Amino acid sequence: MQHQEQTVPEVLRSAEADQVANHLLDPMLRGSIVLAPEGMGKSALAEEVLRRLEGIVTPYRIHSSPVLARIPYGALTPFMERALAEDLDSPLVVLRNIRKWFRVRAEAGQAQALLVVEDAHHLDEASSHVLVQLAMSGELRLLVLSRIRSANIQELLSLARDGLLARLDLEPLSRDAVHRLCVQELGGTVLRASSAVLAQVSGGNPLYAKALLDGARRRGELLQRNGSWYLRTLPAALEPTVQDLAKRLLASRSDEERAALEAVALAKILPRPALSAVAGPSAVQALVDEGLLLQVPDVPDQLQLAQPLHAHAIRSLVPPVRSIEIRRQLMQGSGHALRFQNTLYAAWALDCGEAPEPFELLQAARSANAEGDAELALRLAQAVPADALAARARIEAAVAHLTLGNLSDARAGLEDAVSGAADVETLDMAVLATAQLAACSEFAAERLRALARDWSAREALLGGTGSGTSRERWVAAGQSVLALWARIADGNLLTPGETAAVTRKLLDEDAANPERTADRTGLRALGYALVCEVHTAAGATSEALRASEEAARELAANPQVQSRVRGTVWVRRAFALLHAGNFEELGELLAAELRTSPQYLLAYGGSIGVIEGALEIHQGRFRKGLRRLKPAIAALRFRDPERLLPYALAVGGYAAVVVEDDSPAASFAGELRGLGYSGPKGLELTARAFAAAALSPQGGEEPPPPQVRALAQEARALGQFAAEKDILELALAVGDLKQARRLMDLTDGFEGGEAAALHAYAAAVAADNPERMVTAADEAVRRRKYLVAVECIGHAIRYYGAHNNLRRQRALIQQLRRRREELAGVTVSYLSPSVHQVRLTRREHEIVELLLEGAGTKDIAAKFTLSQRTVEGHVYRIYVKLGISKRTELEAVYRALEAEPKVHAVL
Repeated sequence: MQHQEQTVPEVLRSAEADQVANHLLDPMLRGSIVLAPEGMGKSALAEEVLRRLEGIVTPYRIHSSPVLARIPYGALTPFMERALAEDLDSPLVVLRNIRKWFRVRAEAGQAQALLVVEDAHHLDEASSHVLVQLAMSGELRLLVLSRIRSANIQELLSLARDGLLARLDLEPLSRDAVHRLCVQELGGTVLRASSAVLAQVSGGNPLYAKALLDGARRRGELLQRNGSWYLRTLPAALEPTVQDLAKRLLASRSDEERAALEAVALAKILPRPALSAVAGPSAVQALVDEGLLLQVPDVPDQLQLAQPLHAHAIRSLVPPVRSIEIRRQLMQGSGHALRFQNTLYAAWALDCGEAPEPFELLQAARSANAEGDAELALRLAQAVPADALAARARIEAAVAHLTLGNLSDARAGLEDAVSGAADVETLDMAVLATAQLAACSEFAAERLRALARDWSAREALLGGTGSGTSRERWVAAGQSVLALWARIADGNLLTPGETAAVTRKLLDEDAANPERTADRTGLRALGYALVCEVHTAAGATSEALRASEEAARELAANPQVQSRVRGTVWVRRAFALLHAGNFEELGELLAAELRTSPQYLLAYGGSIGVIEGALEIHQGRFRKGLRRLKPAIAALRFRDPERLLPYALAVGGYAAVVVEDDSPAASFAGELRGLGYSGPKGLELTARAFAAAALSPQGGEEPPPPQVRALAQEARALGQFAAEKDILELALAVGDLKQARRLMDLTDGFEGGEAAALHAYAAAVAADNPERMVTAADEAVRRRKYLVAVECIGHAIRYYGAHNNLRRQRALIQQLRRRREELAGVTVSYLSPSVHQVRLTRREHEIVELLLEGAGTKDIAAKFTLSQRTVEGHVYRIYVKLGISKRTELEAVYRALEAEPKVHAVL
């Protein structure tokens, strides 16, 4: 086990290693004690600390074990001079003996001794006492590695309480650290949603995370496509590493504690009173004290296992008969109160051969669909018997199929669901699910309008809409949502405001409706999300974000709403923030999304990755954006709930061309025609523009592709103004500067920081005013539009070059270099070499080197047998080329010039 901990990459604990190393060098301390559960990387941390202290301390290792713990001073015998058996009866003699051993080596000139005590929780009491005495003497330092709350290290912990040892409780790896681990282990780009799943499942334990990686890759659950990795399904099996740890955990506990661990593992979450009734209050409290059981966040008196993988491992170790007995005991102690505990509890009942009530199974299936666990939802829904609830169960199963991407199965499950609904609640379920299925089709508008007609017909037969009733208001609101959805699917948003306003009004009027079922809430949330989409397309981002907040409130009001609805709402809000230029807020939204359930992340991981990539590319960071898009595209090929793959392929293909990426990403844009579906209209137009730019000949002398300009005009004709904005920005980037005036006029009516930056940029280019371009660059930096900032300065550089103002031109080139960090490392590759690169002659390089060594013009003249006036002329031309005016600026600018890539700039 120790060896496995050492396989964790050292960089993951760099900050902690710095902290421990500093503690070991602190003259006021006697060392450091590191506490963490097994597998958290204590040994790897110790190795990193020793590497940093190499030559400063002399390390000696103590390896304790359960066997040595039964022998007094067993772990310390390597450091004892030859002693008689009776000497071991005296702790003082033992202490003197060990001190002598270390004193001999110190007198021989060795650096201060550092005792690294591994697995200190296995130390015998006598050894622990001697180590405390050695530390207090100050003759050596201690680095103690132990599991948390071990009784055998209490005396060492007392040193920490007294301030003589620094204590570090090693926390689980962060989500970002697990992502770095995945990248290091897999050797390629990794979908962040997939690494977030592994972080959750492993609980941030490095050993477990690596075991999960190895197993998932071996079983084909973790797939590589074109050098990028994504997780297709949750790891279905446990590695021996995890199984062995779970076995040891159970074997080390009392019968009561073992019963408690098994019960929580099987039920996932249990009320503390119910668990205490099975295992006894003292056993439950002991497990809580040791950190093995934790209270569920924000849920009082509910307990779960601290390490998620332990739950999976323990469940696999419990025999079926034992599982049935534990469930029987829980039911006897708590009765009906546990029947709706959670979805896993319902599945446990099926595993035990029980037949839960149909309503319970249906509710559990709905909960599973809400959590994004479509496979479990499918199992539970299919277990509902053929009774009055069977129709609803088929709809729930269809929703699960839809989440899994099984469109044909979903279609079969929803056939006649609307026309055959026996009551209004089933009808609402059918309408919501059928609408989502229709939206996945290339004929979405036609199918959504047909659905609205079918809804009206069935509603009339059921007699649910009396005049002025809340039901009538609800149906009117719901049909308005379908009408707006169909308009959006058509793609023509030139006059969508009235439809969106009607939808918003009806949804607001229905807000007080007391019948807020999950399906009604889901369709209402989708309605607000569609209103958000319309306002985003029109450039009214403040209205768009208000609508998305209404959608979020709807979702918060009912936790049973499908995760698929949640994903659709989230994507619309993300694009609204993107077009508003609220990049920081969008980053926070992405971070929150990566904290959602593993099942949801599997379904929407590709969509999240596309937004991550678009966020970087909107800021001009093409390389980083491409790293996000590559694994996202791989995941979207498997599951694409929001039809974002065409957009991702085109944008990724363009980014690959710009940064000259020679991986398969270079062919992404070419895949668009054969893909088979196009995605939402605004994104489709944007995708076609990026694909045209990617597939057109590259080079500063090539004319801009006319398709980009034509697609901007098509977007304008359809009222897809957000798409037009993106396409016009692309047009300027590929050299079609004639589009600057249209971009200026368009963004003048747009809201948000991105539009403000683009407006200043376009206005400066349209006016052909270099100083306005420089001012626009400052505005772009403030709005985090870094590529636009660089392009502004680039246009000014070319203007001054064309007007032979070399000094101003060179000054701006130097500004680009000096501001590289501020501009997030972005430079432009289309600036001509004669402008973008400063070319000094060989003689000028020689003169600069002499100037940097402190030589004067007279000294240089003598060295080259030139007149001093000639050398002064050389120096003047060098200063003009470098854009400087005095020698104090020479070194920084010249060294930056030498370090700069000579052929292609970096994006």
